[in-house]
Amino acid sequence: MSAGLTRWIEGLPSDRIGSPVRLAATLGIVALAWGARMLLNSALPPGFPYVTFFPAVVFTAFVFGVRMGTLAALLSFFLAWYYFVPPVYSFQLEGARVALGLYLFVVSIDLALIYGLQAANQQLRRERQISRDLAAANQQVVEELERRDAERLAAMEALRESEVKTHLATETAGIGLWQWNIATGEVTSDSTLFELYGLKPTPDGKLDHNVYLARIHPDDLAEQQRLLFNTVRNCTQGTREFRIFRGDDGSLRHLRAVETARAGPDGRAEWVVGTNLDITDEKNRERHVQLLLGEVNHRAKNLLAVVLSVAKRTSGADHATFMANFAARIRSLAAGQDLLVMNEWKGVQLDALIRTQLGHFKDLIGHRIILQGEDIALSSSAVQAIGMALHELVTNASKYGALSTDSGRVTLDWRRLADPAGDRFEMTWTESGGPPVTPPASSGFGSIVTGEMVAMSLDAEVESDFAPAGYRWRLDCPIGNVQEGAGA
Repeated sequence: MSAGLTRWIEGLPSDRIGSPVRLAATLGIVALAWGARMLLNSALPPGFPYVTFFPAVVFTAFVFGVRMGTLAALLSFFLAWYYFVPPVYSFQLEGARVALGLYLFVVSIDLALIYGLQAANQQLRRERQISRDLAAANQQVVEELERRDAERLAAMEALRESEVKTHLATETAGIGLWQWNIATGEVTSDSTLFELYGLKPTPDGKLDHNVYLARIHPDDLAEQQRLLFNTVRNCTQGTREFRIFRGDDGSLRHLRAVETARAGPDGRAEWVVGTNLDITDEKNRERHVQLLLGEVNHRAKNLLAVVLSVAKRTSGADHATFMANFAARIRSLAAGQDLLVMNEWKGVQLDALIRTQLGHFKDLIGHRIILQGEDIALSSSAVQAIGMALHELVTNASKYGALSTDSGRVTLDWRRLADPAGDRFEMTWTESGGPPVTPPASSGFGSIVTGEMVAMSLDAEVESDFAPAGYRWRLDCPIGNVQEGAGA
């Protein structure tokens, strides 16, 4: 028997067919059985009134249920009694009792058997459905367990991966990790934290609390302990900064600690997990910035004083001339300031300063302006003084001296002179080939800049020689007064 036929038999009587359809089908089957019996009437000997009705009743009961089978049996009973049980075409019982009784007996037995079979079939169908439901539920349970097991394995793998990433990240960033079991008082740390404190790591990662306290700067100990215990008491997250003395070399380091407390079932802190980060470089940068700000403030005040002095001493036949002279001198100051800023207020190379101040005449450098000397790093005070002096020298040379003609030349040389009392610095500006030189009738601001101002700023000896053949300017001072990082 095929699986399809088995499933069809197990599904009888069918519940998917509506009552009107079953009734119509039952009536149709009974009508077919009656019609077939009418056709066979002449061919059958007497005594077979139910030959087509029995199959109809059995089929109807199997397919549509005992109710429809009973209806088919009653309809067939009356049709056979009237048409085929003598005397035909009447419902007389005389002579028909045995035939009718036999029919009722056989049909009752058939319907009872069919009902029992269908009841057993329905019970079997319910049990099979229960078995299928149990199997499906069991499969779902198995799949859910497999899914949860896969999720657990994935979570464990993700945790392991996260731990590795966290360890790599904290180790790369120099962050030390520690945790404190408050109930047992046990503190465990990773290798990075031991390294931060200059301590030798223990095999089990346990850090003795007294060893830890001994490394903290005495002035910071009470406050940082108070902050830590506040975090524990309030079961929150806290941040602390304190100083330590490393255990290996005793060097002073600044640390930033961030910790968070985790509460237990009773609401009280159970665990504390924290990090330590060395912020010494950050603190040093902060101090450096503060120093730079102070230095900038000091230099800004000095620069404003110089600007005021320049403004007071700058002259001109009219306002436009005054503004031109004043703007040129301010640009000279600004150029020196730019060099200092680019070098972070540290040494500015003399050659760079010279080329900046002679920028308008850069095409003449090398053939009409000769630079000679070994490059040295100037201090910030020397940059301002020498820069302004060079600006005045080249301005005067372009207006009245060697650079005012096409044949004039300027030689700027500088050197370090050995002296038993201490090395000295000498710079000379020599003009030649220009118009004849005559001493000025009065000294202006340029003379003050190249003379008194340079002399006072660098504690230098300054000479100006207005020889007819060409102007010559000379500066002589201790090397420490101009060189970055040298002592006076």
